[in-house]
Amino acid sequence: MRACRQVSRLAVALVLLLAAGRAEAQQVDFSKVSRGGSDQLSWRWRGNDGRDLATSFTLSKEAIGEAEASFRDFSMDTMWRQLEADLRGDIDRLGQGMQVKLTRNRDGIHWDIAGKNQAAVDKLSKQLQERLEAGLKEYLARYLRMRVGNRVLVDFAAATAAQQKPLRAVARAFGALPSVVDSDRARIGLALGFFQQIPYARLEDKDRRGGDFLPAPALLAQNRGDCDSKAVALAAVLRTYTPGRKFAVVTMPGHAILAVDLPLAVCVLVLMAAGLLTLYSAGSDFPGRFALQLRNVLIALGLMWAAANIPPERMLRLAPIVYGAGVAMLLAVFLVGVSKK
Repeated sequence: MRACRQVSRLAVALVLLLAAGRAEAQQVDFSKVSRGGSDQLSWRWRGNDGRDLATSFTLSKEAIGEAEASFRDFSMDTMWRQLEADLRGDIDRLGQGMQVKLTRNRDGIHWDIAGKNQAAVDKLSKQLQERLEAGLKEYLARYLRMRVGNRVLVDFAAATAAQQKPLRAVARAFGALPSVVDSDRARIGLALGFFQQIPYARLEDKDRRGGDFLPAPALLAQNRGDCDSKAVALAAVLRTYTPGRKFAVVTMPGHAILAVDLPLAVCVLVLMAAGLLTLYSAGSDFPGRFALQLRNVLIALGLMWAAANIPPERMLRLAPIVYGAGVAMLLAVFLVGVSKK
């Protein structure tokens, strides 16, 4: 998947789900056969472990058509035009003789209101803002998007839930494959390899500012996809194929990473317990050392839990500030630091 990497999360650290250095899966063959109201899709690929694998399943043409229409129709420019039309309708209905100058650009809609009654001006401005926010949310939700600050992103939770049902056929096909170890790690590895072997494609259309997310049925029917599209498709399949697992999608400029909650925290707790036991058995000559270390472990666990619950988008916003503060403190050492020999 080139830049796309599905990984497992332990607290705030992202750890590779599959062993580092293993080759990505490679597609050998793909075919699509139309059968009445559905398409039969077939793949052969070489897995991450070098094995040759093959699977086949059918998707309804209705599901594929809806996915392709969603990909084709979404456009930021269209969204702003529709919202502008809605706002102009509200102005005609609620303006009460006030002069409203409405302007639209690539990044939003703005207005200036002139009127004799300031209270009426403020009320109209509030009504327009509420209408804009509601219309924006409705349009984005229709195409499985959401707004975070000034950025429009794929709503990964909504997209995964919406695509789980159409992709149950994929999960059933994976379950029918022979020689797959009966463990979630093996199942996740199989699904990861399958989506890795689907050719990577840049989907963004800068002219219409849309088309940057290909819903899973269309992704499979067209045998192509980008990071966001593959991450959502993989998560939708895993919700059926590995029920009970928790997932999170971490986004960053140009990338989307699916995080799978495997029980790695158990390993950390075991290591901590072994360290505490060793200190307890060897530290009898240092009273209070064990209690001090136990306190540190509890504090560390609390901080780890708190950090793991910070949304990735907030981490991205805070990262430059935290990094800058750290650099500033390092530079401050040269100015006000104390040197001792």
